[in-house]
Amino acid sequence: MKKTLRKIISLVLTAGMALSCAAFAGCGGGSGAKIKIGIGLYQDQGPAVTATREFLKGISEELNCEFTYVTLSQTDEAANKTAAQQLISSGCKGLILTMDSATEAILEECEKAGVYLGGYLADYETSFDKVKDNPNFVGTVVDGRYSGTAWGEEIAERIINDGYKNIGMIKFPSFAFPHQNEMDAAFRAKIEEYNKTAADDEKITVQAETTELMFQPLSADYFSANPNIDAIFGMCAGVDFIYPTLTQNNKTNIKLYTAGFSVDDSVLNNFGTSGNGCFQELVFSNVEAIVYPLVMLLNKIEGKEFEDTPSEAQRVDSSQIRITNNEELDIVKEKSMYYTGKFENSFLTASEVSDLLAKNGGTHEGLVKVVQSMSMEDLKAR
Repeated sequence: MKKTLRKIISLVLTAGMALSCAAFAGCGGGSGAKIKIGIGLYQDQGPAVTATREFLKGISEELNCEFTYVTLSQTDEAANKTAAQQLISSGCKGLILTMDSATEAILEECEKAGVYLGGYLADYETSFDKVKDNPNFVGTVVDGRYSGTAWGEEIAERIINDGYKNIGMIKFPSFAFPHQNEMDAAFRAKIEEYNKTAADDEKITVQAETTELMFQPLSADYFSANPNIDAIFGMCAGVDFIYPTLTQNNKTNIKLYTAGFSVDDSVLNNFGTSGNGCFQELVFSNVEAIVYPLVMLLNKIEGKEFEDTPSEAQRVDSSQIRITNNEELDIVKEKSMYYTGKFENSFLTASEVSDLLAKNGGTHEGLVKVVQSMSMEDLKAR
């Protein structure tokens, strides 16, 4: 029987529970100046931003931390370096950034100031091999799985089973999201394998060349270029970049399997068998995954690292919430902090996050297990 998240936390933190928090400065909101951590997010509003801020607010007193925020640029490296410099100048001892942009230059600033850097829902594809040995880089937690192969295959299997025959393919630019190429290739390979044995009238046609969105909404011209599609695999954030164009052009009969999420019920009520039924799959990453870089930073700052700390920084997968039917959507609305924006719906309490720290008996292995144990099944079990 699958362990729930609470059981996993209990198992990996048993040693930590035995330690007295009072023995450590700064634990549980203890005495001393708060540790200031800078958070650089890729946008300044939206459900992910709200949930991230509320989660960090909910654990701040227990960890004796203060969090300050900047918004990063997707295209301007100089602006990102300046933002990091501002955080350092304001007294931040650690930085958590969502963008792999100007990373090497930012790390140089961190080294000079004795500040540490970690990544949040970013794979650091461009810089990782160059910075993984840097003592001021503590690693990153990925937005789901580092490899896109599995999700591409899973969506192909769903579309085969659901019976759609003309499939549109849409993704973000490869320079920003290289692993969407893996999703694309895996999807196409699975469909090609199916077509080898399918009857002629059951074969599936896939858009010849995948459409890339340069962080702009899908153009209405897409439908004239691809007039026969009955479903779309949106590897990008289709809720924001594809669905609005479908509605504006009366194309919500096209089924959408996509990454992304919304807290707007006028959008979500068109999921599965509800409303226009356009959405068939939605996926989002848990904001609680930020505990990976945060714990790694606090260990460094407080001079107490895990006994099993890896010799070089790690790129760690995180679990995601994958919604495939109306029942699961209802569970997300009721229980997920991403939807409610309330800390009380977090997968982790403040004390459970504190117990993950090395000074409280936590281990790197245990931290990774927790970050990877926040799935739909875990949400259902709460």
